[in-house]
Amino acid sequence: MKHSLIYFLACIFALLTGCLSDKHDTSVYPQKIFETVSANYPADKNTLIFIVAPEGFIAPRLATSAVENDVDNGKVVAIISALALKTSTVVVAGENESLTATTVAKALTMGKDSISGSKAIVIGAKETQKNLTDLATTSGVALEFIDNPN
Repeated sequence: MKHSLIYFLACIFALLTGCLSDKHDTSVYPQKIFETVSANYPADKNTLIFIVAPEGFIAPRLATSAVENDVDNGKVVAIISALALKTSTVVVAGENESLTATTVAKALTMGKDSISGSKAIVIGAKETQKNLTDLATTSGVALEFIDNPN
């Protein structure tokens, strides 16, 4: 009985260690994104805002929840500020499409008064294109989507 308890605890510890050290290769490269946008729009001046997602299984969901609940608005303010200048096309990309889409949606709703007439490009976020397009239309922002270049 004593040995089975030790084996059980060792298995639980190994499982938890595996969850904590989730080191997966990122498939989003800011330089490739910027090159793709520049190739599609060579005459436009672009500003890239890259949203880094925390590593792990639960951490990206917690970061998305923090943006939704106005706890972490750093990137939201950066997007609003870049759109308000109206001097360049704002390109928004990130490691986690859900976090990126939530951040863009929050920026479009919070900065509605100051961002009208600007242009933005979102990389990826296919599942939320309809919602983001509707928010951009009500905010007066010309919004385009480009697939994530791998």
